[in-house]
Amino acid sequence: MRLLKNTIKDKNKNTRIVIIGGIAAGTSAAVKARRYSEDSEIIIYEKDNFISYGTCGLPYYIAEKISKLDSLIINTVEGFEKRYNIKVNVMHEVLNIDPIKKQLKIRNLKTCSEFYENFDKLIISTGSIPLKLNIRGIDSANVFTLKTIDDAVKLKNYINTITDKADFTDSHGSQNTHTPTSAILIGGGFIGLELLEAIMAKEIRVKIIEKTGQLLPMFDYQIVKYLENYLLDKNVKIIKEDEIVELITTESNDNSKETKNTINSVKTVKGKHMDTDFVFIGIGTKPDIELAKNSGIKIGSSGAISVNEFMQTNFKDIYSAGDCCECKEEITGELKSYNLASIANRQGRIAGYNAAGGKNKFNLDFVTILIKVLDLTIAKTGISYKELRALNQNAAKLELHYLSHSGYYPGASLIHMLIVYDKVKGTIFGFEAIGKNMVDKKADIFSLAIKNKMKIWDLASVDLGYHPEFGAAKDSINIIGMIGENIKKQEVEFIDVDELEEKIKNKEKIKIIDVRSKKEYERGHIEGAILIPIDDFRQNLDDLYKDDEIIVHCASSYRSYLAYRILKNLGFNNVKNLNGSYMSWVRKI
Repeated sequence: MRLLKNTIKDKNKNTRIVIIGGIAAGTSAAVKARRYSEDSEIIIYEKDNFISYGTCGLPYYIAEKISKLDSLIINTVEGFEKRYNIKVNVMHEVLNIDPIKKQLKIRNLKTCSEFYENFDKLIISTGSIPLKLNIRGIDSANVFTLKTIDDAVKLKNYINTITDKADFTDSHGSQNTHTPTSAILIGGGFIGLELLEAIMAKEIRVKIIEKTGQLLPMFDYQIVKYLENYLLDKNVKIIKEDEIVELITTESNDNSKETKNTINSVKTVKGKHMDTDFVFIGIGTKPDIELAKNSGIKIGSSGAISVNEFMQTNFKDIYSAGDCCECKEEITGELKSYNLASIANRQGRIAGYNAAGGKNKFNLDFVTILIKVLDLTIAKTGISYKELRALNQNAAKLELHYLSHSGYYPGASLIHMLIVYDKVKGTIFGFEAIGKNMVDKKADIFSLAIKNKMKIWDLASVDLGYHPEFGAAKDSINIIGMIGENIKKQEVEFIDVDELEEKIKNKEKIKIIDVRSKKEYERGHIEGAILIPIDDFRQNLDDLYKDDEIIVHCASSYRSYLAYRILKNLGFNNVKNLNGSYMSWVRKI
């Protein structure tokens, strides 16, 4: 036994594994390499002052939900070195990689001295960098991005400074009443939306400028519309299909850092001029690949470092992991990089294991995304409807609105869900949802369903835990399955909201039947809809003809399904149920 143990050790003895970058993928790689090999020398070089911290928590530190910065730091340098016997060099920037000589050129950012380091195996985990606009004024004191702890501290301090000034009381005891502070968020992606909580908590007025036609462009608009309507109700102004072309600076006589050479307004492509106290740029990130590119390491079609299934680059002893490298999503076949800590950690584990002598493969079927905006959670797993439509002519979607748990138990709220599937085979390809509670749970269930290639009707028989505080006796997952069974048996046919909108726009001869109650109808209804409450439905069909094109709807599709079955059983030929019903028509939280 002793001889075998020594043989395993000798296999990796004196192997020097050097890792560039020490946040998610880098530290994950280092720890996995150490667990595989006790004898390898493992060294990390990180140009920041910190390693292994929760970048996803930075918006919540700014919002003061996370009160201490130390809470974001998963591992200190000293603790990491001691526990794992790994040498960590912070404030050290790698300037050059020589893949042939297996040598790095490194600068100590504290002393500005430079030196060389040799490696046997190298892991590049340089991450990503925020995209910047190539316009004048971009480096002004009140233009921010958010990627590092230093960025978070800088933005938090600035917000506190300008809001403290807005709130001061003068020497006579009068409250200052000057114009409220305002902010412009450029980009409707994750990081800017997650910052809304911090900004709006300080009563700062917000405008979001998004150059595409919707916020969160990677989601389907059917889900994003709920978010946009919700933010509009919160007085957030959303400007779509426009972008910033100029940041206008003002030279101030005040020599304080907060006011000198700062942005006070912006100009857009469409000619809008908007005043602001600060600008946040959240237009996305790009892989940090310059070091690799300049060293002859292959860059893939996506603009990230190209790696094989073992996380190896075109040099067999050089690996890459995290935001800087591309990976293939199996459902779509697309190669791209992902700014997700979960994927970075998984890639890091594979790269570290293989660099230390192992042979594991990395695979990615699809990604699961969660984002928190104010008190809403938005989730996506698998691929979107628009993505599936581009790949599969049988793409279909189902919308469902269902309470997060039993309605009689306090605190229940609606979850608005979109299920993407093959309408012929029934295979589930994607799921998106928005709501205040339990959205993450639904997304996780669908992630497993997609992973296991389940059919939409298979969900009817999934046995889920039930308690009125956490779910319903008929869980929304089961309801989706039951609707899937009805679709499979051709016991229901849906029409999507956008199809109905097109029919109304084209003034087609259709009858829209609203089977809700009179009170519901009076609170709001589709223009031209005929009210026939479901409880009186059978007795009020005299004005309908069996060849009429009839579209039935209620609040959420159940009562309208009953009406649909009544009509079909009575011989009406051309009947459809509105997918998602009236809730999908108005798309309000």
